[in-house]
Amino acid sequence: MITMKQYIGIALVVAGALLLIVSYIAGWTSSNLVLLTGLILIILGVVWHVKRIKSAEKY
Repeated sequence: MITMKQYIGIALVVAGALLLIVSYIAGWTSSNLVLLTGLILIILGVVWHVKRIKSAEKY
């Protein structure tokens, strides 16, 4: 059964990317807090996704 927990990593990456795109369009690029939040979301999403894939594999 497919659960939403499997897609949290991808959702975090997308949320971080959208935050960076919106901050660029809105002109918030001088604020480090917004840019770092987007970066942290992307990094956490990648780590979560890789961890999830590694735990699902049987090697």
